[in-house]
Amino acid sequence: MYHYVRPIKDSAFPGIKGLELDGFKRQLDYLSENFNIVSTEQVINAVKYSVPMPNNACWLTFDDGYKDHFKYVMPELLKHNLHGAFFPPRVAIQEDEILDVNLIHYILGCAGNLDQLVASLNTQCFDHGFSESKIKGYYEKYAVPNRFDNADTIYVKRMLQHVLPEQLRSLIANRMFREFVGVSAAEFSSELYMSVDEVRELVQNGMYVGSHGSMHYWLDKISSVKQEKDIKQSLKFLESVGASTKDWVMCYPYGAYNEDTVNLLKKFNAVLGITTEVRVANLTSDDPFKLPRLDTNDFPQ
Repeated sequence: MYHYVRPIKDSAFPGIKGLELDGFKRQLDYLSENFNIVSTEQVINAVKYSVPMPNNACWLTFDDGYKDHFKYVMPELLKHNLHGAFFPPRVAIQEDEILDVNLIHYILGCAGNLDQLVASLNTQCFDHGFSESKIKGYYEKYAVPNRFDNADTIYVKRMLQHVLPEQLRSLIANRMFREFVGVSAAEFSSELYMSVDEVRELVQNGMYVGSHGSMHYWLDKISSVKQEKDIKQSLKFLESVGASTKDWVMCYPYGAYNEDTVNLLKKFNAVLGITTEVRVANLTSDDPFKLPRLDTNDFPQ
């Protein structure tokens, strides 16, 4: 599972957490030497038709539709004669909107001082009628560190990802983006994501392009009706860029889904659903709509 892949250290945003391009190149060499890198079609055929996979199979997946994937990743894959699966969310590609997750990444990457960041977030919540006890309760519930982030970072992420009401968190995230990054989100979007034509080029060069939803929702936090609308919009987007919508693959935004999601995927003839659960997938025993993945950080560079 990959996200940002770029020369980071000497870029305008060295605080962004991602994979350095040189590290990606070395990791491709490592993976090519130690695993059999397979195509999406091989994975689909293994699940749907029980076609055997090679030993030590490795499937490369790239989330969120970043321009990094067109500019840096695809050329390296083509150079190595390798296949990748790419999952761009429709709204970022067609409507030039920055995903909440990326607004948050850049806010965190540019802020420097987490205390200042948390204070800015809380002040705006107070301005919109939240009490100190309410905010304290949110912090106690959501400021739980994980293997990648400390408590304050997770608190900011969760508040702006799904805890606050949708319109309010969008308003606050956009204000904080301008405050800490120094430009508007609208100005920044075209630099961050692939264009429609670039996604088409991925398909034309033999890469797989699958669904990452339309609006990049936490699917388990919206109604079944809203999920169905989102999936339909995503499939129309895939058709518009020349990607297959037969036996297609869903990459759950944030790894979030519920049984409504799985039932809808089956209704619309998806074959696979991939999560962010961290472990090696076993195609003979795992539910094909709940496949785990490993992160780039789980492998040496």
